[in-house]
Amino acid sequence: MLCQRCHKNLATVRYAEVVDGKVSEQQMCSECMARRQAEAVSGFELSGDAPAPRARTIGAAVSDTALPQRTCRSCGIELQDVVPSGRVGCPVCYESFSDQLESILRGLQFGSRHRGKAPHRDDARERLRADLQTKRALLRSALKTESYEDAARLRDAIRGAEEALRLAERKPQGEGTSASHA
Repeated sequence: MLCQRCHKNLATVRYAEVVDGKVSEQQMCSECMARRQAEAVSGFELSGDAPAPRARTIGAAVSDTALPQRTCRSCGIELQDVVPSGRVGCPVCYESFSDQLESILRGLQFGSRHRGKAPHRDDARERLRADLQTKRALLRSALKTESYEDAARLRDAIRGAEEALRLAERKPQGEGTSASHA
């Protein structure tokens, strides 16, 4: 496909722009793209040869606060070097700079706990823990309603589930469990 701007060279770049909710898309050659970048409105950067967005965002998140003079006790990297790059030097850096990193991450993310997708694992231990938690809640409910026969059955089922969980936790993670669900 030819460049939609100069109509001479082969288009190698797809450029999309959203203005007032409408997307306009162009296929351009690298020369026209370079000219487009030169014409770009200040304050906007095009991806490609711009610095990493994470490093800019971290720097912007702490630019208005003065960073304390801190050095990692293991690798010797300074906090002032960690912030602009967005990368720590070693695992001990997380402990050394924990209070500062936490406040920086709080400014960049919605929380400090992962809430996105996680890989699907068929973990028998997690199923046993969830089953045990459910049975304990049912036991509390049965005791509140004074249903003592159901409570006795649930108590026995909880003991069995606790024993199955103890056995499962002794085995390495990769092995399956032969625990039965009561």
